[in-house]
Amino acid sequence: MQRVVDRVVDQEERGAELQYESRIVTQVDTLDKEGEVTKTETTLHRRYPLEGELYEELIERDGEPLDARARREERERREDFIREVRERNEDDDPIETNDERQIEVDELLERFEASITGVDTLDGEECWVVEFVPRAGKLPEKTRLDGMLNRSSGRLYVSRSDYGVLFVEFQIQKPTRYFWGLATLRNAAGRLEFERVETDVWLPRRFTFSTNVRILWRTTRRQIVREWVLRDRLDSAAAD
Repeated sequence: MQRVVDRVVDQEERGAELQYESRIVTQVDTLDKEGEVTKTETTLHRRYPLEGELYEELIERDGEPLDARARREERERREDFIREVRERNEDDDPIETNDERQIEVDELLERFEASITGVDTLDGEECWVVEFVPRAGKLPEKTRLDGMLNRSSGRLYVSRSDYGVLFVEFQIQKPTRYFWGLATLRNAAGRLEFERVETDVWLPRRFTFSTNVRILWRTTRRQIVREWVLRDRLDSAAAD
């Protein structure tokens, strides 16, 4: 597992994903208690490097271009992003919120116990199958994200050729309360798939996530699917 972490860290330090521009389609289905879809929302984002970070710009909603108001809001969001990145770089201090906190890969190792349970082939790639569960004892829990991680278990497929991760799937085993106890995430499951885009570079291609959340007396069930439908390699000048 340490080699897996080392490879991920090395790829992040090289800024591998900053060398690409991509398009991401997101579909959010709202489900009733029988699991039938009652509402569907789709968005198209352009994902590209901006100020040395990855930025997702909304360009379509439900198959239609943005109207004047939405375009103005998107310009303001982009300006806010640039300002926040520059302020963070000046302070050399990452911006953290309760819901969007950067989790370091080595920190994840401290949270989970992992073991190789077998060998399998996925997309023509020979892989180790690795299962993980939360470590015993008290784990750090300062944010909602901490609570979700501490209650998750799952498995991942790791390429035996270069230690790249082909996919991760996970389930949250215990309910997680947030919003001062007013909301409860009863269960959730997700799967993140990766593809090798060049030697020793694995980038995401599909993410699925289902949730069952109860807020006060109302339960909301959602299925979220994000797909990278296009990815182009940028030249050095564009990436910079």
